[in-house]
Amino acid sequence: MWSPKPFLLAISLCISALSTCTAAGGGKPLVSAVTKDASTSLYTAPLKDGRPLVLDLSGPVISLTTCSSKNGTVTSLSANATDGANPLFPVSFPAAASCGAPTKLPAGAVGVAGLGPSGQSFLAQVARTQKVANKLALCLPSDGKTTSGNSVGVAIFGGGPLIFPDRGDFTTMLAGTAPLRGFNGSPGYYVTATGIAVEQTRIGVPGPLVVGLSSTAPYTTLRPDVYAALVRAFDQAATGPNFPWMSRVAAVSPYERCYNSTKLPPTRLGYAVPEIDLALEGGSTYFVSGGNSMVQVSANTACLGFVRAAGQAPAAVLGGFQMENRLLVLDVEKKQLGFTTFLNGVGLSCSNFNFTLAA
Repeated sequence: MWSPKPFLLAISLCISALSTCTAAGGGKPLVSAVTKDASTSLYTAPLKDGRPLVLDLSGPVISLTTCSSKNGTVTSLSANATDGANPLFPVSFPAAASCGAPTKLPAGAVGVAGLGPSGQSFLAQVARTQKVANKLALCLPSDGKTTSGNSVGVAIFGGGPLIFPDRGDFTTMLAGTAPLRGFNGSPGYYVTATGIAVEQTRIGVPGPLVVGLSSTAPYTTLRPDVYAALVRAFDQAATGPNFPWMSRVAAVSPYERCYNSTKLPPTRLGYAVPEIDLALEGGSTYFVSGGNSMVQVSANTACLGFVRAAGQAPAAVLGGFQMENRLLVLDVEKKQLGFTTFLNGVGLSCSNFNFTLAA
């Protein structure tokens, strides 16, 4: 994980040109498509002259691979204004950026858009220049295919609304919320879990548990004691009478629990496997069904997408796979996380957003 140092730069307003708005904006959120890179499992958005930046929920600043000064620069970034249903018109704006983004990026990526709760993050700079809320509506895509091509997700910087055609504004249809907390001065987003359950049976690890959110970790990592307890509970449920179709096969690194996927019944929520629940501070539950828990590693094998962490803290880091195809709303001002159910369960996916430019 890279850790660029935050810095301050005076930012001047851009000048309006043709149909592109000035940095001052008109109080409209900005929207961008989000894609998942198959080789790195990182999520990108075309925010720098149409070229992709990696989206990093833990990143405190914008980082570029190359720029004119080692101490930072002011660069021009762009996206489209939106009414929540469609892109409306292109907007460019100046943004403070640091130099020296990591070299291991997806092909074509030119840097990292840090989205953490920092004054110099991409999210905060959009909020200032566009006069919108310091709030993110994020719907991460899978790396699968749709009838129209590769899966594409959506990010709305400024918080929404986020409207799927004929289905309404999903920022108002949240399945739950939880307070966002800090953790040891880290720049990312954290929530508190009061417990973890498998098939509604709590695992043997007492809460509260600190859970981080990461768009750069491909799968959820768990502290060793939490991981061991989760796997024990999953094994017990998977070998019980409710899941007679679950047949263990050889492990595929980095996963320890893999199954013959040809025997797993498909449902709208993914494979029919034991459900994993995170009970959150405030009373909501983040449900992880087969669509967010089972990773298809080959044509006939699917594995439980949770891995053992090397360190001791936090208790868990929720990875990108466990957040895909559900809407997350991160409200920095109110310090609140909101989330929908797994969208496939209601006949949708993050690819349903209409990116046709409004007339």
